Amino acid sequence: MEKLFEKGYIGSCQIKNRVVMTAMTTGYAGQDGKPTEQLVRYYEARAKGGVGLIVTEIFRLNNEHGVAFPRQMYALDSNNIPSLAQMTARVHQYGTKVFAQLHHGGSTNMPVLNKRIVAPSPIPNVTGIMPEEMTIEDINELKQQFVQSAVACKAADFDGVELHGAHGYLLCEFLSPASNQRTDQYGGSVENRCRIITELIQEIKAVCGKDFPVAVRFSALEFDPDHPLSLKIEDGVEIAKVLEKAGADALDVSCGNYFTKYGENEEPYSYAQGWRKENTRKVKEAVSIPVIGVNTIKTPEFAETLLEDGICDFIGLGRGSIADPEWVRKAQTGRSNEIYKCIGCIYCFESLMNVGYVRCSVNPRAGKEAVFHEELMKNGNGRKVAVVGGGPAGMMAANILGQRGFDVTLFEKDGELGGDLLLAGATAPYKEKLIWIRNTLQARLEKTNVKVVLHCEATSEIVRQYNPEAVFVAVGGQPFIPNPAYLEKENVSLAEEVIRKEKDVQGNVVIIGAGLTGLETAEMLFREGKAEKITIADMVPQIGQGMYPSVFIDVMKEMAGKPLELLPGHMLKDIEGNKVMLTKCEDNSEVVLEADHIILSLGLKPKKDLVKAFEKEFNRVIPLGEARRTPGRVAASMEDGYVMARGFDPEA
Repeated sequence: MEKLFEKGYIGSCQIKNRVVMTAMTTGYAGQDGKPTEQLVRYYEARAKGGVGLIVTEIFRLNNEHGVAFPRQMYALDSNNIPSLAQMTARVHQYGTKVFAQLHHGGSTNMPVLNKRIVAPSPIPNVTGIMPEEMTIEDINELKQQFVQSAVACKAADFDGVELHGAHGYLLCEFLSPASNQRTDQYGGSVENRCRIITELIQEIKAVCGKDFPVAVRFSALEFDPDHPLSLKIEDGVEIAKVLEKAGADALDVSCGNYFTKYGENEEPYSYAQGWRKENTRKVKEAVSIPVIGVNTIKTPEFAETLLEDGICDFIGLGRGSIADPEWVRKAQTGRSNEIYKCIGCIYCFESLMNVGYVRCSVNPRAGKEAVFHEELMKNGNGRKVAVVGGGPAGMMAANILGQRGFDVTLFEKDGELGGDLLLAGATAPYKEKLIWIRNTLQARLEKTNVKVVLHCEATSEIVRQYNPEAVFVAVGGQPFIPNPAYLEKENVSLAEEVIRKEKDVQGNVVIIGAGLTGLETAEMLFREGKAEKITIADMVPQIGQGMYPSVFIDVMKEMAGKPLELLPGHMLKDIEGNKVMLTKCEDNSEVVLEADHIILSLGLKPKKDLVKAFEKEFNRVIPLGEARRTPGRVAASMEDGYVMARGFDPEA
């Protein structure tokens, strides 16, 4: 991977390698616009992990109509500059450069956070809100705020700035004919629609100096079929030429906007690495300045091919750097197999929307860098511990305990490690990304000399033979079955039995349970061509309730046009022969369906009895993941394994 670690330049700024951590809102900044210790630790970890350039998350420009998120960095308050300077110093100590991303959300901003909602033209946004059309006075004032912010960032020792002109935000709204219908100098031709950005480039350089880099992130196309005037790749190429001519030092090529239907702006797990690389190539071929390519990059090997094939000059690593802050260092030292790769589950987006800050399914430290910043305590001293269960929680715990110097034995009832990762990874070709977690954890286990015992359904008697001082129980959950007699019927199966190909399902199928597993089971059956029709019923009022929207849309689009019937608000009453009796929650009326096969996908419940059995025999039993709490997500299991193993005190 020679090209990935070559030096490069953006303007006069030398970058030590070709990996750029692209801007992503985290929710870690303070309400006052200062970087918190958590945010600084987050960036510092990625700098220490070897990334060449960090582009920070968004800086807001004003408090009247420029607030995109409650906790954004803000440079125009001079009191914030010392804190920002400390942040850049902590990044610079590792030889990593850092740009500040300057941003205005335009019509995507929320009224609850702003006094006004403004945009280039009065066109309703995705929520139906009508923004105010910006006057020339508004534009001039905003440009001044951009420039002043750049000056403040330079004072705080940032190495450059990036103007955010992508994803349907304000500068993108100026670029796109779908959102810019102005008739003055800021609308119409491509040069006019680019004018606000070209003026910003020139005015920032006039004040900060021609050697102060100004990069531009922009959507080269919007993937927006509902708006015929939205940006196409041909428009993106012309925009790139105009921005280069204006003096931009680099182009950070992205795509999409917030009208985008199918997740192109967020790229859930079905999107393959490099799925839009040809669009990046077209931009690069049109300009001579460096191009940063964000292309759903997961692995260093794939990143290297993008550089070798001339797709881009720098690799834009977004969620991959959240998943593993040491992504670059591991790649550079030949440890790619130890990288925790982004699986495209969108848990980071979901967390930001639901709890206000970014978390990660495969990286339990994400969002908690300020808490878990100290090195692991190496005080195991060969003490024996047992881990029961080789799923994500058990493997993570065994990995951390091994690193701490414990003598670890991991028991797994199946013939290979992975647990529910193997099950979930079998539902669709693109879900194989879940197996990446297993592979990385397994590589780490081998490195820490954890002893693995397969084909062993560990009991307290078996584990006792190993004489452990503590037992970590990570046995996963068990399917919730409303009536065990149902499974005695030949035409009734659990979803996991179908996914594992233990049951052959054909014909007219009814699935009870419309969570992710139920939906993905349906998708799998349609893909295999075995189901003539599928009906999915659930007592919840909305199919896919609790799923992040882009994940739900991604699953459903795979079944578009298939004979699929959805019955939300319908509770299972009974199963008799080939008839499924449902109760319609709205009026308690009965609905009867006929089915060749019935699949139960009603979630999991903890295996409390197994935990209690170990507690009777051992003084120190630590339940993990689904054995400890309500069965949930991979993220919860990984976090449990990490936190409980990290904090385990052998002297307590």
